[in-house]
Amino acid sequence: MVKNIGSETVIILGDACADMVVKSGRDSKGVEFKARPEITCGGSAANTAMLLAQLGVSVAFVGAVGKDSFGNIVAGSLSDAGVDTSKLIQLYDAYTTVVIAVVYLDGTHTMKGWPLGGGAELMLESSYGDISMFENPVWFHSTGLSIAKSPTRETVFRAMRYARSHDIPVSFDLNMHGIGLIDGALEKQYEHNLREAIKLSDCVFGSARDEIALLYPEENTSQAAISLAGMTRAAISRRGELEAICAFGSELIESKPFQVEIVDTIGAGDAFNAGFIAAQLEGLSIEKSLQWGHATAGLSLKTVGSSGKFNKSDMLTLIEQQSKIT
Repeated sequence: MVKNIGSETVIILGDACADMVVKSGRDSKGVEFKARPEITCGGSAANTAMLLAQLGVSVAFVGAVGKDSFGNIVAGSLSDAGVDTSKLIQLYDAYTTVVIAVVYLDGTHTMKGWPLGGGAELMLESSYGDISMFENPVWFHSTGLSIAKSPTRETVFRAMRYARSHDIPVSFDLNMHGIGLIDGALEKQYEHNLREAIKLSDCVFGSARDEIALLYPEENTSQAAISLAGMTRAAISRRGELEAICAFGSELIESKPFQVEIVDTIGAGDAFNAGFIAAQLEGLSIEKSLQWGHATAGLSLKTVGSSGKFNKSDMLTLIEQQSKIT
């Protein structure tokens, strides 16, 4: 039996990995910049869990990593951030996925993961992902990476259906990162799985260009967000340096990102998700929730790795500073 983790807990089920971040490039004098690689906890679902915990939200992570040194880093990072890891399992017969991320001086990056076909995060059996074991969950969140393969795919869908049947809000980040693509188009079965996850969600996040456009190739990003929302859910279209768009019912809301010095773009979308969810849990409006999302994303952009060390107070301070600028 899972320990009682509080009366109001967010459950995050999905991918966790180790990120090896390497900074590369040249400084203003043309001298090659070299830095020691940093290993941090990564994975879209795990990032969102850690960032929610840093914002003061009670959160539990459900997932799988390998019984190896990288798995220990993931488990330790989640626990240190205040995430309940009683349902994070470490498998002896699978490796923790390691993602090597090369970050350039402008903050952009390239990423490559190993094992190539996915590691322990895609081997979470339904028996380990039974969220009915938790007391009084108030939100459930998962990701597109987590439905790439069995058995984790079936575990995610089982949890989503349980949450829906118990009136627990469900959010889903498309977060495909190029998986399921064949000649630039989505593989049919993976597209079917994504659309099934969307149907089960009250709130869907996604990159306007890299994700939502593949599912809804409309004339513009606003129309694509409306199609994703379908009048039954909130659809948040992240557009990088442009305004984020939220389609909700008959409303179409735009929200500008914060202007910050970009150090590393890894995990900025996951940070946005955490800020938005935290605001919704406090009963704030869509407009305010988008602002919280931009603030947490902005703080993430200012640090190396996917889960910078900041808290709710830092986020509120950034919002206050930006309000004075605008």
